Amino acid sequence: MSLQFIIGRSGSGKSSMILDTVTAELRSNPTGSPLILLAPEQGTFQIEQAILNTLGIHGTVRAQVLGFRRLALRVMQETGGSALVPISEEGKKMLLYKIVRRHQDELKLFGKSADQLGLIERMNDLYTELKKHNADFSRLEEHIDLLESSSRTSSLLKDKMSDLSIIFREFDTELAQFYIDAEDHVFKLAEGAGESSYLRGANIWIDGFQTFTPQEYLALKALMKTAASVTVALTLDRVYDDGLPPHELNLFYPTAVTYMMLRDMALTAGIEVKNTVLLDTSPYPRFKGSETLSYLEYAYERRIPWREDAAPRDMSKSLHIHGAANRLAEVEGAAREMVRLARDEDARWRDMAIFVRNLQDYEHVIRPVFADYGIPFFMDKKTSILHHPLMEFIRGALDVVLRFWRYEDVFRCVKSEFLLPLDGSLTREDMDVLENYVLASGIQGYRWYDGRPWKNAPSLSLELTQDTNGEGMSDNRQLHRLEQCRSLISTPLSTFERRLKRSGNVREMCAAVYQLLEQVEAPQRLDTMAHTALVQGQPQLALEHRQLWDAVLGLLDQIVEMMGDAELELEMFSGILETGLKDLKLGLVPPALDQVLVGSTDRTQTSHVKHAFLLGINEGIMPSNLQEEGVLSDQERVRLSEIGLELAPGMTRRLLDERFLIYGAITAASHSLWLSYPIADEEGKPLLPSEVIRQMKRIFPTLQEGYLNRGTDVSESLNSQLEHIHRPLPTLTNLIAQLRSWRAGLEVFPVWWRVLEWYRTREEWQDATEFLLGSLNYRNRANGLTLATSHKLYGKRLRTSVSRMEKFSACPFSHFAAYGLKLKERQVYRLQAPDIGQLFHAALSMMALNFKDQNRSWGSLTTEECLQEAESAVDKLAPKLQGEILLSSHRYGYITRKLKNIVGRASIILGEQSRRGSFEPIGLEMDFGPGRTLPPLTFQLPNGCVMEIVGRIDRVDMAESDQGLLLRVIDYKSSQTDLRLHEVYYGLSLQMLTYLDVLLSSAETWLGRPALPAGTLYFHVHNPLLQSSNGMSAEQAQLEMLKRFKLKGLLLADREVISKMDDQLEKGYSDILPVAVKADGGFYSSAAVATLEQWQSLLGSVRGIISDIGTRITDGNVDIAPYRLGTETACTYCSYRSLCRFEGSHEDNGYQVLSKPGKNELWERFDELGRKEERE
Repeated sequence: MSLQFIIGRSGSGKSSMILDTVTAELRSNPTGSPLILLAPEQGTFQIEQAILNTLGIHGTVRAQVLGFRRLALRVMQETGGSALVPISEEGKKMLLYKIVRRHQDELKLFGKSADQLGLIERMNDLYTELKKHNADFSRLEEHIDLLESSSRTSSLLKDKMSDLSIIFREFDTELAQFYIDAEDHVFKLAEGAGESSYLRGANIWIDGFQTFTPQEYLALKALMKTAASVTVALTLDRVYDDGLPPHELNLFYPTAVTYMMLRDMALTAGIEVKNTVLLDTSPYPRFKGSETLSYLEYAYERRIPWREDAAPRDMSKSLHIHGAANRLAEVEGAAREMVRLARDEDARWRDMAIFVRNLQDYEHVIRPVFADYGIPFFMDKKTSILHHPLMEFIRGALDVVLRFWRYEDVFRCVKSEFLLPLDGSLTREDMDVLENYVLASGIQGYRWYDGRPWKNAPSLSLELTQDTNGEGMSDNRQLHRLEQCRSLISTPLSTFERRLKRSGNVREMCAAVYQLLEQVEAPQRLDTMAHTALVQGQPQLALEHRQLWDAVLGLLDQIVEMMGDAELELEMFSGILETGLKDLKLGLVPPALDQVLVGSTDRTQTSHVKHAFLLGINEGIMPSNLQEEGVLSDQERVRLSEIGLELAPGMTRRLLDERFLIYGAITAASHSLWLSYPIADEEGKPLLPSEVIRQMKRIFPTLQEGYLNRGTDVSESLNSQLEHIHRPLPTLTNLIAQLRSWRAGLEVFPVWWRVLEWYRTREEWQDATEFLLGSLNYRNRANGLTLATSHKLYGKRLRTSVSRMEKFSACPFSHFAAYGLKLKERQVYRLQAPDIGQLFHAALSMMALNFKDQNRSWGSLTTEECLQEAESAVDKLAPKLQGEILLSSHRYGYITRKLKNIVGRASIILGEQSRRGSFEPIGLEMDFGPGRTLPPLTFQLPNGCVMEIVGRIDRVDMAESDQGLLLRVIDYKSSQTDLRLHEVYYGLSLQMLTYLDVLLSSAETWLGRPALPAGTLYFHVHNPLLQSSNGMSAEQAQLEMLKRFKLKGLLLADREVISKMDDQLEKGYSDILPVAVKADGGFYSSAAVATLEQWQSLLGSVRGIISDIGTRITDGNVDIAPYRLGTETACTYCSYRSLCRFEGSHEDNGYQVLSKPGKNELWERFDELGRKEERE
C-alpha cells in the first residue's frame, strides 16, 4: 500500500508519464495484476485511445480506464450490491416529482411548484450535492430543530428546510430500499474496496481530477488501503508538504488543497507516502515546439511581460488574438484557420479543438458553419432530446388524451411525422390539407373518432339564394383522402386513449405508451432517420436517432421499476413521464476518429491537442459571471454550514476556480493557440473583451490583434482576401460579395475573376452560381406581367367587382396576389369581425325581403315586431354561419343573443328613418352583371380588352319628386363608414358611387324612365350605449339613439330631395342625415351634399378612374406600391406582407404617398376628370 504524487504545471508531462508507465508494464507483462487508470467519466474514451495508439495493439485486458462509477460496478460484482436496480438522473427526477405532488398540501413553499420549470432539476441537484457530502438525511430534522431555535435563521430558510426534509426523507428511503444511484456507486466502492480481489494488488493511477467530493475521498482512502499502489497526478506548481496551503487567490489553490487532503489521509491511515515526483524541466514536453506557448504557460499566472527586444520567434505563428463582429464571424474565422492548417500544414482534424465557456452560446453557430466548411466535428456534451420528433409525438399524444383532442395537440403529433405511413401513400402535404380542413371546420374532441363522416368545410357565404356547401371541399375524392388521413391519426391515438384510461396501474400505462410507439412503427422510423442523417453526412445525428429508442424504453422501464404497481391519476402519470422526457439526455462517443473536438472549458478534457481555439472570451463569460440558480442561496449555505451541514463550495470559491479552467484551456495546445471574442451578440448588443485578452496583451505587448468580419472587403489586402478562398460553399458567398462591390464601381483583384471561372466550369456548382449571381441584380420589385400572362390570368374580357378595383388602387401587388395568384389566408373556425358584419347584412336583407313579400315596410312595424323579426332572422341564419359556430357553445349562445339585440336595435332605427321620409325600397340584394337583374357596367379599354363591372347592391330606395324619379343606395356596415371624396379620387372608395351609376344607367330600361341621383348612404349597424350625467327622459333617449345612427354619405344638394328623406328638416338640421340647412335655404359647408352638376362630374370621374384601373390591371401592372395617406397605409391589414417583403425605408420600395386636397380642389379635379370622360 502506497501513495505517490506526480505533480507539475500544465503541459509538464504528467499524463504522458502515467501512459508511459502503464504501456511499459503492459509490454513487460500483459497478464499481470490489474492496471487501473481512474479518470473523469467524460475523459475515459480519449485515454483508452491514447493507450492503444501508444501500444499499437487492438486491445488489452490488464489495463482498464475507468471512472468512479464503472470501477464501483466492477467491485460490486464481487462484493455484492449489483442486484440493486440502477436509477438514472431522469428516474430520480420522476420520483421527486411524484413525491412533491403527493405531499403538495403539506409543503409550505414547493407544494404548488412541481410543474415550475427547473424546480425538480434543482431539487435533484441539491439532493445529489448533499449525498456527495455524506449528508445523513435521517438527521435533517435535527438540523431543522437547530435552525428553528435560532433567531439568526430566516423564516424562508426554515420553510425551505422543512419542505426539503419531508421530500428528501421519503426520497432517500425509497432509493435506499430498491435503487442505487451514481452517488451510491461511489459509496459502495468505498464500502467494498477492501473485500475486492480485483483491487488487491492492483496498481492505480488517478489523472484528470483537480478536486474530490467528501464521498470520493472516502473511496480513495479505501483504494489506498487495498491497492498495491495509488499514484495521483495533479496540476500543481510545487510540493506542499509543510502543511500550509497557498493563499486562496493562488491559481493552484484547489489542487494544493487536494494534495494536502490526500497526503494527510494517507499518513493518518498509516499508508506509505512516497516521494513526490515534481516535473519542472523547462521547456515542458507539450511546448517544445512553441517558445511562445511555453512562455505563456509560465507567465500567465505571474503576469510577467515578454521583453519587447526578445520576442519569441514563433509568436505570430503560435498565438493569435482576434476581435469579431459577432459570434458568426468569429466561428467563420476559426473555421478558415482550421481549413488553412489542414491544407497548408498537414494538420489532422483530430489535432484541433474548440473550447468555449458556454457551449449553448455557440452550438447553433458552429453546426451550420462547420457543415458549410466541410469540417467534421464532435460536440462534447450530453445531448438533450426534448425536441426530437419522437419526444414531441409522445408528449403530444399524452396531451391529446388529457386535453380532449385539441387541435394543437393532435397536430403536434401529426407534425412529428410519426403518424405518416412508411410506404408514402399519404404525405406531409396531405396532412397540410387536413390541417386546413380541421381549422376551417373546428374539428376537435369526439369529432375525430365518432365514426360520422366529415362533410364539406363550412362556407364563408351567407347568401340567401345559395346553399352553404364549401367551395374547396366539393370534390368527393378529396374528402375521401381526408378520411384516410383522419383514420391514420385517430386509430392509433384513440386506441392509446382507451388503453391509457383503462389502465389499473402505472405498469399498464407504460405498456400503453410502448404499444402506441410499436403501432406507429417508431423503431423503423428512427432507423430511417438515422440512415438519412448518415447519407447527409451527419454521423452524430445518426447516433442520436439510433440511441433514442433504447433511451425511451429505458425511461419506461425505470418508471415501471419505481412505481409499476402504483395507481396514479392520468394527469400525475403524464407529469412524471413529462419530467423524465424533459431531462432525457444522450451521452455520445465520437462517431469517427478524425474530428475536431468542440467542448466547454469546464467539461472537456484532452491532452493531445496541437491547435486550440478558445472562443467567446468576453467579460462576464470567461471567466463566467456565475449566478445563483440553486434551491439554496449562498447566504443560506453559509448558515447551514454553521450548524454542521456541509455543502459544496459557495459562489466565491467557484468564481475563483474559473481562473483555473481558463488556465487549463489556454495551455491545452502544443503548437498554436487562437483566442477570439465577439464585440456584439446576435441582437447587436455590445460585448466587451475579457480580462484574459488584456492579460495576453500585457504578456505579449507586440502581439497584433486581428479583426474578423463576415465575408471579404475590397479594401483588404490581397493576402487577406486569399484567406477567404478555400471551401467551395463559403468561397462562393465571398465571391458574390466581391462582385457586388465591383457592380458598385469598386475595383476587385483579378483572382476573383478566376474564382468565378472555376465555378462556371464545374457542373455541380453552375446552378448555385447562376442563382447567386442573379442576386446581384435583385431589387425588391415585381416585374410586370406580359400581355400573354395577363390574358391567361384575367382573360381578354375582365369581369371584376368594384372592391377588386379598390384593392388594386390600394396596392397593385396585393391585387395580383389575391386575384392573379389567388392566394388567401386559410379559413379558421372562429367568429371574426367580417362574419359578424355578414350576419348583420344578411339579417337586415332577409327582414326587408320578408316585408316586401308581405307588403309591409319598416315604417309600419312596432318596436316589438322589429325585435321579433330580428330574432327570427338571426335564428335562421345562425346555423349557416361558419359551420354552426353560433350553436357550438354556451359562449357563442351568449354572443348570438347580443347579435339579436344589435339587429333588433338597427331595425327599430330603420323603421323610424323610414317613417320620417317618403323613400321606399324597390330593390334588395340586387345583382348586376350578365344575365342578372341589371346589366354590368361595361368598359372598352384602350389596350383592346373589355372590362365588365359586376356586383350586388344591398338596398335601392326610390321616391318621386317634381324633378323626376329619385334613387338612392344604402349599404349596411358593421363599422363606422363615410364617403370621403379624396378616397374616391384615388380609387380607394368607389363602391357606392359605382352602384348608383349602374342604377342611373339602367333606370330607363329597368324602371321605364330616367332617374336622378338622390345620394349614397351608409347605415352603421351597432347598439350604442347612451350615457348621461343628469339622466334623460324616454323621448330624449329615443332621439339621442336616433342621432347615434345618423346616416353617412353624400346627398343631392336639393332641399326638396332631402326633405323626402327627413320630413323634419324644417328645424334646420337633420337627426338622421349628414346635413344642416341655413335660414335662407342653403346648406352649411359641413353638409355632405353635391349639386346635380357635381354629381354628374363625380360619376363621370369614377368611370374614368375605373377605366384607368382596368387598363393597368390588364396591362400586367403588379407593382409593390402600397398607398400611404397620412398615417394610414395599405400594409396595415394586408395579408401578403411576408410575400412582397415591402420595406418603406428601402431604396427599391416606396409608398404611393397620397395628399388630402381641400374640398374645392377636389371638386375642380372631379370636374376636369368628368369632362375628360365625356370627351372620350
